[in-house]
Order: sequence, then C-alpha cells, then structure tokens
Amino acid sequence: MLTSRLSSVALLTASLASLGQAQIDASAPISDVAYVVRFDSASAEAGTLHVDMRFKTPGTSPVLLSLPAWTPGAYEISNFARNVLEFRVTSGDRPVRWEKADFDTWRIHPAGAQKMTVSFDYRADSLDNAMAWSRPDFVMFNGTNVFLYPEGAGFDFPATVTFSTEAGWNVVSGFATNAQG
Repeated sequence: MLTSRLSSVALLTASLASLGQAQIDASAPISDVAYVVRFDSASAEAGTLHVDMRFKTPGTSPVLLSLPAWTPGAYEISNFARNVLEFRVTSGDRPVRWEKADFDTWRIHPAGAQKMTVSFDYRADSLDNAMAWSRPDFVMFNGTNVFLYPEGAGFDFPATVTFSTEAGWNVVSGFATNAQG
C-alpha cells in the first residue's frame, strides 16, 4: 500500500512538474544585451539596487526572461525573483506589455518593438553569500541575483555590464574591464 501511494505521489509530482515546464517555452532571440547596475545614496537608503537590462529582439515573438532559483555552491533554493520590485519594460518612452509566466520568469510581448529596456529594483537586505546586501555606502550581490537571462537560450550569450554609483565610491568586481574602465 505504501509503495503504491509513493508511486502515485511521484507520478503526480512528475506530471505537475512537466505541466509547469510545458508552459515555459524558449525565448525569442535577443542580442546586444547590456546590463546597468546602479547603486547610489537613494537606493542605499531604500536598501535596493537598480538594474536596467537593454536588448534587441526581432519580430513579435515573446521574450522570456528568467532569474535562477539558486546559485552554484549555495545548495539551497533562494528564489531570487521574489526580491524583484517595480518591474517594468519600455521601448523608448512607450510601455511594453508583460506578465509573470511563473515564479521566476517574465514573458514580454514586443509587439514590433525591437529595442527594449527592462528595469527593476532589487531588494538587497540579506547578508548571505548567495544573496544581495546593502549598507549606506556598500552593496554586495551576485550576478545570479540580478542578471536576467533569455529562457532556453543557455548562459553563454555576450553581454556588457556597467556599474553606476556615486562619485568617489569604488567598484570591486571580478569582471574584466574594457577601455572605458
């Protein structure tokens, strides 16, 4: 009897998991990905950092952007998307329609817009190696916290990252710098 129940639960769990996965397709292709991470006095006081992701996409197919649920080495589900605040998408000055596809994925409907900007604030209030944490003059975060990626496209797409902060504040990063610093 116990074996039968466990098999039924496993089958139900597998069916629900595959049902949830069936709803998330691969993203439309994106290119020219650029992230800007801003941390200044205002965001420090709010305990957040601000992220802009700019990219191009052809056509009208939905763009699916996700954040991971965990970070390598942390060995726990962190659900980084729960810390995303004030999510919005624009093309120039025009808002672009979007909806939450699941707990960590946003579905964006370009409707012919080819250049888009995704903007959001990210709550930085957890002192943990896998999370984001801020103080009045300091912020620590991992890319898995804030760098949205196109669902189903892999993680090896080219992108630039720019940090914007107060004059006189320092930025320390493991990223290679370009000619602009």
